[in-house]
Amino acid sequence: MLEAFQAQMRRALLAPAGGASGTGVDLAVGPVAEARLKIYRANVQQSLAEALAAAFPITLRLMGVPAFRAAALDFVRAHPPTRPQLSAYGGDFPAALVPLDAGAADMARLEWAVMEAYFAADAAALTAAQLAAFPPGDYAQLRFTAHPAARIVWLRHDVLPLWRQAQADEALALSAPQPAAGEVLVLRPADGIVCVALPPGAAAAIQSLLDGETLEQAAAAGLAVEPALNLQAMLHMLLAQGALAGASL
Repeated sequence: MLEAFQAQMRRALLAPAGGASGTGVDLAVGPVAEARLKIYRANVQQSLAEALAAAFPITLRLMGVPAFRAAALDFVRAHPPTRPQLSAYGGDFPAALVPLDAGAADMARLEWAVMEAYFAADAAALTAAQLAAFPPGDYAQLRFTAHPAARIVWLRHDVLPLWRQAQADEALALSAPQPAAGEVLVLRPADGIVCVALPPGAAAAIQSLLDGETLEQAAAAGLAVEPALNLQAMLHMLLAQGALAGASL
């Protein structure tokens, strides 16, 4: 009985404004109880929509408040939280924006990666000195442990410059991002979040490393995309930015 009631209550709270018709819910008894349920429903949905606005502030600026709010409420009704933690809510929101605004969806994808990196666990970064302890002849078979905050975002719009502009000026009006495929490495070194635009091929190679494949396999993945990829420069950048937390044979 309790489980059935909770399921009914959940459907009622996530129903569109105006009632729970069509949900099979019969929770309210009388006009007073119905009015209270509507108020509670509005508060729940508004709280979840505000959590999305807090997680995706730049996406909100791109879309405008009315469009973002409508998209957020639609998402809330279709994708309620699965964990009792608002900071973990919204990972599927970028995909839900694709049919509405593909450029805003890419900005949301970048913002979510930034938030994940911000809340990721701490770990000491691999140093060049630690890497130098391995014999050069063994480098090809090295496997790296990714820093918990490191992640790659694959984009179809040039949103990184807009993201940087938004960090510098919270009042700046943002233009719509232009279509342009690219990859961004999101990191959290000691001084805060860093987003690095990657050259062609680097994302494939770095993702291979982050997935635990050997340096030789990562090199093959990157060179298959861009034969001129500078692997040494890429590895130096990963070390300098603290993207790796360990290495082993």
